[in-house]
Amino acid sequence: MNAQALAEKLNKLGFTPVALSEPSKKEDGMIVITKGVHIQVPLYGDDPNVVREISKGEYEFYDAHKSIDRLIADLTAALKDEKAMNSL
Repeated sequence: MNAQALAEKLNKLGFTPVALSEPSKKEDGMIVITKGVHIQVPLYGDDPNVVREISKGEYEFYDAHKSIDRLIADLTAALKDEKAMNSL
């Protein structure tokens, strides 16, 4: 999967990526949305997933989705959860 193309879709839908890396021969790529939320772009396959840092070094992994609508739903939920955690 191409991280740049996915990042462009996300940007058009109102989610501004702050950094990205393409999958390499050894690791998945990443589209960073905020300090605590990113999208993991798989090295193999076409199903990216949302990842949220829940505490230092601990992560919540959302289900991988091929559908952009389901990915956006997960991204929205992760950003909402991140905002709630930061307001505590």
